[in-house]
Amino acid sequence: MIYSIVLSNGKIIDGCGNAWFWGDLGIQDGHIAQIAIPGSLKGERNFNIQGNFVAPGFIDIHTHSDLTILINPQAESAVHQGVTTHLVGNCGMSPAPVTETHLDDIKTYYSPPSATEQLSWEWRSFEDYLNAIVESGTGINIGALIGHGAVRIAVMGFEERAPSPVELEHMQALTREGMQAGAFGLSTGLVYPPGCFAATQEIVALAKVAAEFGGFYASHIRGERETILEAVTEAINIGREAGLPVQISHNCPKFGAPCDANGNLALVEAARAEGLDVTVDNDVHTDLGPALVAGLPQEIQSRPLHEIRTMLLDPHRRAAIKTEIIQDQRPAFGPAGLLKHGQWHRIIMLNAPYSPDVIGLSLQAIGEKRGCEPFEAYFDLIIENGEAAEAIFDYIDEANIRLLLQHPAMMICSDGCVEAPYGVLNNPPSYSPCSYGEFPGILERYVRETSVLTLEDAIRKMTSFPAQRMGLWDRGVLRPGAWADIVVFNLENLHDRATNLYPHTYPFENFPHQYPTGIEHVFINGSLVIEKGEHTGALSGRVLKHKSNP
Repeated sequence: MIYSIVLSNGKIIDGCGNAWFWGDLGIQDGHIAQIAIPGSLKGERNFNIQGNFVAPGFIDIHTHSDLTILINPQAESAVHQGVTTHLVGNCGMSPAPVTETHLDDIKTYYSPPSATEQLSWEWRSFEDYLNAIVESGTGINIGALIGHGAVRIAVMGFEERAPSPVELEHMQALTREGMQAGAFGLSTGLVYPPGCFAATQEIVALAKVAAEFGGFYASHIRGERETILEAVTEAINIGREAGLPVQISHNCPKFGAPCDANGNLALVEAARAEGLDVTVDNDVHTDLGPALVAGLPQEIQSRPLHEIRTMLLDPHRRAAIKTEIIQDQRPAFGPAGLLKHGQWHRIIMLNAPYSPDVIGLSLQAIGEKRGCEPFEAYFDLIIENGEAAEAIFDYIDEANIRLLLQHPAMMICSDGCVEAPYGVLNNPPSYSPCSYGEFPGILERYVRETSVLTLEDAIRKMTSFPAQRMGLWDRGVLRPGAWADIVVFNLENLHDRATNLYPHTYPFENFPHQYPTGIEHVFINGSLVIEKGEHTGALSGRVLKHKSNP
């Protein structure tokens, strides 16, 4: 038989952890049709792989491409690194469901405003949102979780209270509609508003709905620093009580945690020994580039900027906010630990359009330059620049990343999103190296250079393992009958050009919106999307839906 496409003379990695082998691979009608000995298959188009590796396309289990995939359907930043599937809707953040009453609230949930303003927001139901992606076209496969935060906003906005029985029933109904539309499960973001306002039993009630459809529970847990062990325990208990698998998102201890990664991994191992299906994911970047306002107490973050400025200009309110950040009684997101513990030298200003003289300086240095305490400089920069004040927070110990990488229950993610080095997604440029180089960077730094992982196990953590969590039994593997999501790469030429390892220096030359090298070809659903390192313009991705509905 002559296949439509044949990849010949490649080192085939099946995605299941098995050792690579030499072979040919034939593609027909979007699927892998045959795998055979080298030189035995013929195709209408033949690609001589010449000893490069052939692997399943990478599946990114934790992304935030919910809106950016609508702005940039070609998804170059993902495809150029060999990623063929994104799971969106993580950390409780999904763009649907939407109610008219709280439309402005859900828009506030997303940033930057320059991106959200590009969209019509005509969808209301979760199914409407998925259909919007289909109508727009997509260069990668997209699966989605339904976000607890979005469900809560749709019913009660950002109110800091428990839902009434009627409101909880409404939230359950919206969750059910999302699962019926094809969501893979429920996600929470329990350090962000409004998720942080929810008690455990509220989440259990919604997770039980996801369980009815065979979905899983993915959680940005309620604290990744001082309270990480309690937070992991809560996530496991939610899975136990609701009766569904648990995925603990980007589960690396952040600065201020009482233990290294062995502590939270021990809880995962104990749960698995009990028979609970608990897994984790993580990226490998030690820093993040959020807005400074994200470090403010949660009940303040969702307020209009003019209200935040008024609070910070009031000396008494400013002092109270400082105390609240340090006490951290409602655990804030990971980078805020640097504020709590006064690690100002590890926070470097990235963007401040109205205070350009601070770019590239640490908050420690800015305080010295301005003759004030770093905390005061932090507040002043928010007053001066609003949400445009952004900084690089170096808040994770790389040794913990290595521990996580080697654990069998951990799969690899980026925690990034579809980006572009042009247009609205680059105005202003965001600090997003994980969106451009996560997967090649892992193969470069943790396989080729340091042997933290074997090549085959790294590929397993990027392919069949996340596919298994999502129930995608026909993706994430190279075998006849599976969808032809395939990446061809040259391991020796792989280079993540988006990541500048800490310590960062100013000026930030070659801002990290750069595609990696070494990714030769990418096929999505059998169509060639990257050819010899160049994007073909194909939009061959699909919206994937959970198949385990009752």
